[in-house]
Amino acid sequence: MTRNEFIAKLSEVLKKLSIPDAEEIINEYEQHFAFKMADGYSEEEIAAKLGDPVALASQFQSEGKKHGGRKITAVIGLGFIDIFAGMFFVLLLAWEAVMAVFSLSTAVVALCLLVGTNPGSLLPPMPYGIAIVFALSLAALAVLAAVGAIYFAAFIRQLMRSYGRFHKNTLDAASGRAPLPSLPIYPRLPGKANRALRFVALVSLALFTATFVLGAVLSMLISGSLEFWHAWGWFGY
Repeated sequence: MTRNEFIAKLSEVLKKLSIPDAEEIINEYEQHFAFKMADGYSEEEIAAKLGDPVALASQFQSEGKKHGGRKITAVIGLGFIDIFAGMFFVLLLAWEAVMAVFSLSTAVVALCLLVGTNPGSLLPPMPYGIAIVFALSLAALAVLAAVGAIYFAAFIRQLMRSYGRFHKNTLDAASGRAPLPSLPIYPRLPGKANRALRFVALVSLALFTATFVLGAVLSMLISGSLEFWHAWGWFGY
């Protein structure tokens, strides 16, 4: 059975049974096909694993009144899981904030080196030519960190969606309703955006590596010392 055949049959039976959230169910199965096909599965393999769409649609008509005890148990169990899941998501969001702040602060330092300013004498002294090279290196690092922050934010969002689906499916199963397809934990950005971010990341990484090595080599040559940071008194001696 192809994707269109599966979705058409599922939609037909859901509407025939007057399932209230039929459109949402159909949309979720369409996304499930898209995710699995992106992983290399054929339409026929995905449809075969999902099973008969008629039987699947009929499960959404199940009554939940006979499963009160199971539902209460599921709610209590999910409540405990939610506590730890919430702490985990807070840590992920905190790390996302760290990545964003690192990217921004690195960009600010690069700008200061580029324009030749040193607010509060916080930056180590160096010749302006060397400062430009290191400014380019730090700018590339800031862009690389920004790309990483974007990917990580997408990962957190997808992980939350996946956990939300697990939460809903657990309650549905305890209530006698058919669960929706599980969601992957890894984000799938649109192809064009994914290629663009990957290109920017690779270029930034190459530029950061090249300019950092170049800056270190030039610093050794100009200072006349392998430990140029000592020669320029970066650490007070």
